[in-house]
Amino acid sequence: MSDTTETEFDYAVGVQRYRGLLLKALGGQAKASVVLLPDWRGQSALARDHAGHLVALGCVVTIADLYGEGFSPDSPDQVGPMVKRLIEHRDQGVAALAACVERLRREVPVGTPMLCLGYSAGGMVALDYGRSGADVAGVILCSALLKTAAEGMDTRIRPPVLILQGTQDQVSPMETIAAVIAEMDVAGNDVRFELYSQTHHAFDNPEAGTDPNARLVYSPTSARRAKDAIAAFLTEVTERP
Repeated sequence: MSDTTETEFDYAVGVQRYRGLLLKALGGQAKASVVLLPDWRGQSALARDHAGHLVALGCVVTIADLYGEGFSPDSPDQVGPMVKRLIEHRDQGVAALAACVERLRREVPVGTPMLCLGYSAGGMVALDYGRSGADVAGVILCSALLKTAAEGMDTRIRPPVLILQGTQDQVSPMETIAAVIAEMDVAGNDVRFELYSQTHHAFDNPEAGTDPNARLVYSPTSARRAKDAIAAFLTEVTERP
């Protein structure tokens, strides 16, 4: 990404500070802006790779800060308490994402389509943000930690949604996927699900390895298909009349 700039991207909710990362191509005007909510590792090499793919598609991208203060875990032992906090305080994740979206709007020309793309726990936050009445062009989830709406949470989502999941996902099993599909249907949301057979959680992550008996398993085929699906969805929502 030699032709891509990376700069710090700060935002806040009350006294809680967040430190994201802004990536954009040198020169030219972006066709869309995207808030990328990464998996548990935060601003990792994988998150940068996903962001680089979006920049190559013509987007300005912010890698959001999931936990606050720019914390990016470097060990699986650190992730349990952090993800547990995200699950127990889903409203805080929505508030942080809303602040990130508004901050990113100031970085791009007025009228630039805005999307949210979430991986794993970041996908849970992105979907909850959609449920909050988010005024964005689209919401994308990839290998997400899927959750149905929390008690008291609205289920209507205004923008179109793309959800990419594996049928062998132990984190978000088919029972959960079916429950989310039922919720989306009842609410009348514009949602498409793309399911990949023989595909586990973290299928986008080469570091997960390819042991089919593991909880997290990389699938190069599904990862490629997901990238193609994301690119097609971006084109659809940014070029509609």
